[in-house]
Amino acid sequence: MGPKAGTYVIASVLDKNPVLDLEGGSDTNPLASPLAYIVGYTNQRTENQQWRITPLRPGVYSLQCVFGNGWLTAPAGGGVDQVDTSIYDPRYNEATRWKITDAGNGNYQIESVQFPGRVLDVAGGSSDDNTRVILYPNYQSTNQKWQFIPVII
Repeated sequence: MGPKAGTYVIASVLDKNPVLDLEGGSDTNPLASPLAYIVGYTNQRTENQQWRITPLRPGVYSLQCVFGNGWLTAPAGGGVDQVDTSIYDPRYNEATRWKITDAGNGNYQIESVQFPGRVLDVAGGSSDDNTRVILYPNYQSTNQKWQFIPVII
């Protein structure tokens, strides 16, 4: 069972806990594109690091960035490539649908519905800012596990 509907910061369980970050977006950069790549970044508590989780059906969710309202989107073809956001509504586009499954100890894996067996992965297991978040085969590794931290408004 995944998280309840709501707004979250999604943090990697790696050292320093980099969070899913819409690259280039921030509260101080309102002209940034809402359609951009996703990177791991230190938690700045900004809207480009906050994600609305919406259940679509049991076990399947959409993840929509608060900054710009783009949906987390699997790369075309499902290859090992950087994840980004798009304007494609998850009701009509499988690339914007995700399974969120329990990985134990309050951690989760985020798996593409369109490309089963491929999950969100912090490239190379790096906690450095601006590390690419990619779609990668599921090896149950630490850099593929996430925590959902509720945003208190």
